[in-house]
Amino acid sequence: MNIAYIVSAYKNPDQVVRLIRRLDGEHAQFLVHVDKKTSDDEYGRIRRPLSELPNVRFLERHDCYWGGFGHVRATLKGIEGALDSGSDFDYAVLLTGQDYPLATSARIGKFLQSSGGRSFMAYFALPTDEWEGGGRDRIERWYVRLRSRRYVIAPRPRIGVRRRFPLGLQPFGGSAYWCLSRRSVEYVNRFVRRNPSFVRFFRHVDVPDELFFQTILMNSPLAETVVNDDLRYVEWREWNDSRPAALGKPDFAKMMSSGKLFARKFDVEEDAEILDLIDAALEG
Repeated sequence: MNIAYIVSAYKNPDQVVRLIRRLDGEHAQFLVHVDKKTSDDEYGRIRRPLSELPNVRFLERHDCYWGGFGHVRATLKGIEGALDSGSDFDYAVLLTGQDYPLATSARIGKFLQSSGGRSFMAYFALPTDEWEGGGRDRIERWYVRLRSRRYVIAPRPRIGVRRRFPLGLQPFGGSAYWCLSRRSVEYVNRFVRRNPSFVRFFRHVDVPDELFFQTILMNSPLAETVVNDDLRYVEWREWNDSRPAALGKPDFAKMMSSGKLFARKFDVEEDAEILDLIDAALEG
């Protein structure tokens, strides 16, 4: 089972290197995007230790701001890079530099091998009770980002600036991270190439990485092959948190018994021992 890991990182260089080394093996390849805002020193601390690995490719860098299109753009670069490499990968897995596996590479491969070509991605149709206001405002308003600043143009029915969702598709949302079969990855790549208007629309969507891939695949002939599970262990401490909590030692037992393949997010600056505990459990 060959896996292409697309890794989006911006901080904690040693943690990013540790993640890739934990997943490294003869059946893995890595497409790594490091936020262009990350300093050259930190970027070098990620790139230099991994330069000896022939299966690691660093993608051209661009700025990524939370809630902006940059994260989708990085993922599309990773998809294109994996397909253009000529690799015979069976699955693509999207990770951040703050993710970490809860299973060995062998177990991850075995799980995907037995999945029958299904993809794994959390999803729901919009409008939804999962998001404040049903989530429609994310697509009906115009969102413009200038660096870290977000500007919103609210819909005004009399003027007619309410945005119309492209191509007559049903909007879907969900978690930004997934495990997709090669067939699904190829479909996404073809769809993006053939529908530039869809991509342009999403440049002005709020937090587009939580809608872009769900909308493509859940409106596709492959929708029935998508399992509504992103295979991640995540903790939301408060119902209205915009970002998941940093996991630590108190979360260890629960995450390791969850049956999930990955967890997020970790921050070694807050709890450096939790990754040691996970490694010891995987190697025990």
